[in-house]
Amino acid sequence: MATIDLLKAGVTEPHLDRAARATWLTAVYGSTRVIGGVVATSVEEPMVGRNYYRVGVRLHDGEPLSILFNAAALLVAGARQREVHTLDALFVDVPGAEIYRRAGLWVAAGVELDQPLNDGHLRLLTDEERRDVAYHRPNRLGDLLFNWFD
Repeated sequence: MATIDLLKAGVTEPHLDRAARATWLTAVYGSTRVIGGVVATSVEEPMVGRNYYRVGVRLHDGEPLSILFNAAALLVAGARQREVHTLDALFVDVPGAEIYRRAGLWVAAGVELDQPLNDGHLRLLTDEERRDVAYHRPNRLGDLLFNWFD
């Protein structure tokens, strides 16, 4: 299944799911350990202004990376901040992706999330979600699935 196939009603809204969070976080620790990195921050929960879970890791080479999780889609992504105080992330491939897949989660490739957003991506979203898209104007599929809508 392609990442685009995960677009459905409710996917852009904050979604708390304790069981999915636990599965994702277990996979974060497992994959980070396998690649020789460390989990560097505590988990940030979805809330108004962010529809996904986020945790910071430090890779074996010292590079910081955020591991994102959209619980409504069971979707995992990797992101690096382009600049301090900016909202747009540089989506990257998730290190140790197979561990997430074995846990039953979907893993998005950075190139998938960077594809330009189009009207076809919005067809299964709710009217309210489409209004949020019209207001916030995300440019990429990743900006829709991992968003900052308020």
